[in-house]
Amino acid sequence: MAWVAYLTSKQVNLDPVDQVFLPFLGLGYPLMALILWRRPEEARWILPLAHLSTASYLIATLGYQLHRQPNPMGLSPSSYWFPLLYFSAFLFFESKRAIRLSLICPLAALALAFFGNPQAYSPAQLNALAQFLGSNLAYLALLYLLVRIKEGYLKAHLDAYTDFLTGLWNRRYLEIALEQELCRLSRYGRPVSLIVLDLDDFKRINDTYGHDTGDRALKGVARLLEEPLRLSDRAVRLGGEEFALLLPETPLNQARAAAERIQKALRGLQVPPVESISASFGVVQALSTDSPLSLLKRADAAMYTAKRRGKNRVEIG
Repeated sequence: MAWVAYLTSKQVNLDPVDQVFLPFLGLGYPLMALILWRRPEEARWILPLAHLSTASYLIATLGYQLHRQPNPMGLSPSSYWFPLLYFSAFLFFESKRAIRLSLICPLAALALAFFGNPQAYSPAQLNALAQFLGSNLAYLALLYLLVRIKEGYLKAHLDAYTDFLTGLWNRRYLEIALEQELCRLSRYGRPVSLIVLDLDDFKRINDTYGHDTGDRALKGVARLLEEPLRLSDRAVRLGGEEFALLLPETPLNQARAAAERIQKALRGLQVPPVESISASFGVVQALSTDSPLSLLKRADAAMYTAKRRGKNRVEIG
């Protein structure tokens, strides 16, 4: 796009700002895109750099047309590109940072407009400046409102699928995730396993030490479950003292090994004054004939088998 602007601007006598900035942007944008493609983690500095480069160009060209080569009809077409900065800021940054970055542009434009002699502007130029500042502030206000509405919706959506005490996913989310993973299983034959664990004698912890201690124990177990997870795994609180781990791309033997590691880690979990915490585990691998409900029932059945056989053990379903 910068090269298109450069080539078309040459037809109407390229101004000094375009001579400096457009070739730089024409080379810089593809280079930054290539870096992002090869190393996405570099986005933390690539995106601010791209935003700063574009803002610098637009502010510089606005200053040039206001003080060096005024347009008798108002502002040059380059001013049409300012809203692009606002959209990119809200697209790539969180809303508070985006509004701060975006406000720089209209404030800089206002400073540039009154840096010289405002009385020297023609009525057409003054009208164009007023329209420019007003429309840009309106863009910002509307974008900020839309982003806040979206963030509120996403938070409400996340709250609906998150356990309020532990911060893990809840049973409602697990049923949706199981549906998706079972579809992948039937289509591609990729293994998926489910671990269900129930803390042993948890009622005794609440009765002996109080519900505050019980809540701390549940939070400690939640942290322990989340620590070793891959990005594709999900830790879930099913309710009460019952938890689950959904493990895509994991056959039964690996899922059992994961359950045994968690069983061992629970022995070292410290939640004073509780002396020890253990759990009974049920481990199953999904079948192509499973539904979310049948898979959960099989895992629950294996977990209850572990309870009957003495607790603090792993059973396969």
